[in-house]
Amino acid sequence: MKKKLLAIALLYGTASLTHATSSVTLIGVIDTGVGYQSFKNKDNGIKASYSGLFNGVWSSNSWGLKATEDLGDGLSAIFKLESGFSSLTGQSSSDRLLKTTILGLASKDWGSVKFGRMGNAVQNYASYTAGPSDEENLSDITNTFSAAGSNKADNTIVYHSPNFNGLDFAIGYSFNTNGPQSSDNRNNTKLITAATGYSSGPLTLALGYDRLQSAGWEKKVHSWIAVGGYTWDSVLIGVAVGQDINGRQNGFGSYVDSPAFTNWNSGYTKDFKTTSVTLNATVPVNAVSSAMVGWSMSRASSSFTNAYSLARRQQNIYSAGYTYSLSKRTSLYAIGAYATGFAFQNVRGQQMIVGLDHSF
Repeated sequence: MKKKLLAIALLYGTASLTHATSSVTLIGVIDTGVGYQSFKNKDNGIKASYSGLFNGVWSSNSWGLKATEDLGDGLSAIFKLESGFSSLTGQSSSDRLLKTTILGLASKDWGSVKFGRMGNAVQNYASYTAGPSDEENLSDITNTFSAAGSNKADNTIVYHSPNFNGLDFAIGYSFNTNGPQSSDNRNNTKLITAATGYSSGPLTLALGYDRLQSAGWEKKVHSWIAVGGYTWDSVLIGVAVGQDINGRQNGFGSYVDSPAFTNWNSGYTKDFKTTSVTLNATVPVNAVSSAMVGWSMSRASSSFTNAYSLARRQQNIYSAGYTYSLSKRTSLYAIGAYATGFAFQNVRGQQMIVGLDHSF
């Protein structure tokens, strides 16, 4: 049950209860799984594996507050504060107190404008393309499309339009994606982000574009993704195609901390270019359970392959999942994945995890 909080003012030990003009809601997810994950470099035989408990598999662990205050005439003030954490250790998931900080205004007639640290424009449109919702592991959608995952940008402003007969759009700008804005503009990494979506009956379509720019880079980093979804007789089919050009918005191949496995950092990478596609289906089994299957492919350009002497030009990730709802907020899940050519090396990856997910 969502918890309604009252504003309490404390002054030198004297407490007085004030009536809040907005309703503040506690939100969050806690998710823990158990299983195994392994990677093997077939060129040198080196293997890295992990078995035991996994943090935030089906959903990323987080908790926070959100609120909406009615300002009259259809206008509202909104905010959201969200922190990530590990359910295994209780530690923060990063060096930040909060991973999301949003303050803004929303209108039914004019749309919304938000300020703070938040995701790029396409995330709200492309989330269902991931197939099994493997937030932190092998079949995470960011392993295929770097702009469609859960990455966040600092110092960001995003405008989201109202819905016009099923069509809407979002456009945003970050003055510096990571850390405080510098007075020297050359030290800032700037982001332009835009997306548009259309929904009518069983059909959903979306298109997103992002551009990262920094004075220290030789070229701008581009990414785009086109997404389609169709519900046919309760079966949801999702498909997406896109590219990452001159680099990525987030790191890739970082699951294994070993020089035998190449990692690609976020930001500019000379000669980097990949073209990707994903196809998945969500099939209801009964009123409380669903099965999901997915395939994602990324293909490196010849210039990228040649520049870094890559062992494989194509990455394939096959995934399957099953979820059983114990209630509206609590689910059991199982997820498996198998990868070939992971991070464009001669690396095979596999995992199998079962777990429990609860939202509040």
